[in-house]
Amino acid sequence: MLKKKEIEPQSNDVIIEKFSNYLKENGKRRTPERFFILDQVLTFPKQFTVDDLKRSMLSSKFLVSQATLYYTVELFVNAGILRRINTGGNAVAYERADNLRHIHLQCIECGRVKLVKDPNFMAYMNARKFAAFTTSYYDLTVYGTCNDCARRLKRKNKTDKKL
Repeated sequence: MLKKKEIEPQSNDVIIEKFSNYLKENGKRRTPERFFILDQVLTFPKQFTVDDLKRSMLSSKFLVSQATLYYTVELFVNAGILRRINTGGNAVAYERADNLRHIHLQCIECGRVKLVKDPNFMAYMNARKFAAFTTSYYDLTVYGTCNDCARRLKRKNKTDKKL
């Protein structure tokens, strides 16, 4: 029985080389700022926002403009290094594109996203056969209410009933 090809997360060196090749192939400059930002991005274990990245850059004492951060993150998305996650409203988060096979639990109240891995779901998806289609990776977003928001809403409802 053939086992499905498992896609492993890429090493940071492979990602840096991939970005370097992307810049060269697309006639973009290879600046120290872009590679320093990439180094910072690769330190995030989960999804992050540009504001998180900006705080990380400030703590490392490497200053770049917010416009540079947004432009560079967009380059990472185009290069296939990052994936954009819409977290409700205008909020956007990013995660490594090689962060495969996981579930996003997204709160419809606050927009917070939590990553979880469910071995049962993974086994189910890996066992699935789709006609004329080979799965490379998947991510699933489940929408609901996080515990913090559920408690807040419950307190609000109690307060409203008393009035």
